[in-house]
Amino acid sequence: MKPTFNKIIITGDAGRGKSTLAEKLSTRLGIPHHSTDDYFYEIKFSKPRDRQEALIQISKLYHKDKWIVEGTTAWLLDPGMESSDIVIYLRYKNIFSQWFALLKRYLNRSEDTLKGTIMLMKHVFFKRYSLGYKKGKMTHSEFVAPHKSKVKILSSFKEIDEFLKSF
Repeated sequence: MKPTFNKIIITGDAGRGKSTLAEKLSTRLGIPHHSTDDYFYEIKFSKPRDRQEALIQISKLYHKDKWIVEGTTAWLLDPGMESSDIVIYLRYKNIFSQWFALLKRYLNRSEDTLKGTIMLMKHVFFKRYSLGYKKGKMTHSEFVAPHKSKVKILSSFKEIDEFLKSF
């Protein structure tokens, strides 16, 4: 019997494939997908939206019957965690795999810059190990832990493909 999920959150490491998985699930399930970036930014990657307004807008989405939300912004994902049917946590097994994927993504995307990629690599290092400006901040693992009964952790492309085949 195939699983039935109507409210899906996809979170995890930068460059792991959250957007790609959201698109594939959206197509298979006929459920619209949304990125937390669309709520976080008024003008993508340059002008952040007012935090309260972003929370109001995404909370409207979480009250709908069907949705897929992907992203890493915990304060935008948090209001939907309780009502989600499943939380998919995409992670890399180590920082070197993640850095390699981010460099590979940079080489394949004309809109990415080397400076931006290096800054992102530094950011994910700090985030993964709670260092620097991320010291004391919650990691992805800690964020999803309270919902462990509905968290599906996928750490490889093979695991992601097998998960997709279950639909």
